[in-house]
Amino acid sequence: MSVAWRVTLVAVGALVIVLGLGFVALVRSEGLPTPAPTPTDLQVEETLLLQVLDADGYARGNVVIGIEPPATDPLTVFLAVPASLLVAQGDDSVTLGTTPQSADTLAGVTAIEDSLGLRVDAGLSLDRLAFAGLVDAVDGVWVELTRPILLPAIGEETRLRVLGPGWVKMDGIAAADYAVLRIPGESETDRIDRFLGVLQDTIERMPRTNDQMRQLLTSLGSLAQSTVPTEELVPFLKSVRSDVDFGDVRTEILPVEIIRGGARPAAVAAPDADALVQALFPDARLSADDAEMTG
Repeated sequence: MSVAWRVTLVAVGALVIVLGLGFVALVRSEGLPTPAPTPTDLQVEETLLLQVLDADGYARGNVVIGIEPPATDPLTVFLAVPASLLVAQGDDSVTLGTTPQSADTLAGVTAIEDSLGLRVDAGLSLDRLAFAGLVDAVDGVWVELTRPILLPAIGEETRLRVLGPGWVKMDGIAAADYAVLRIPGESETDRIDRFLGVLQDTIERMPRTNDQMRQLLTSLGSLAQSTVPTEELVPFLKSVRSDVDFGDVRTEILPVEIIRGGARPAAVAAPDADALVQALFPDARLSADDAEMTG
């Protein structure tokens, strides 16, 4: 037999052995259950409650931010919740704006979960100076003012400074005051729109890398209170920043009905609020059992 024929027979024999082993493995695997997906394979909608405080420690800016799972179309949802919304706190009812003043660091998160039936994975409250630091870290924000506004003078709270009209580049303190400013005669919806505009402009200018985002959050210090470690906020905020940059966002304001007016009004959720929450966060609603446990 020639050398060429011997080589051919060896190759054919090896192929037969490989196919045979594969067939045996296939037969043995029949009837075995499919391995369950690992936790990293599971993708769920993630949510964060961000609260921004004014100089008196009242959270005038409140927004639930949700990001869709990576398997779906990229989208970040901003649901602004009026500070006037009445929420349960112990045996009493308080407005959402007062929850950061509670000794319970989860007060705001629990309030949203109980009142809206919406799962909140993390909470982040920013003191006025922390929000100012965030804006300064991104080199300020540009705001178009249709009319002049009065803001406290830097370092002199009893004096006022005039900004606008026209395009104004705001530093951190000016942006923080402007974002939560209460203008007499202005509706709460208009004030929330102003807050969301400053917030989204700031987010769009935030760092792109993990290290830079981590350094930014760490630099805010104790004036930024979070219910989760910084490491968990970094990927979340990076995803939000990317969606805002590409315009993949949906912004809504929770509809409420005012039951008490004044400087700090009180309100209850409007009848159509539940349908809006369901449409925005279909995968982050709490079941009846979950609601009882959080309650």
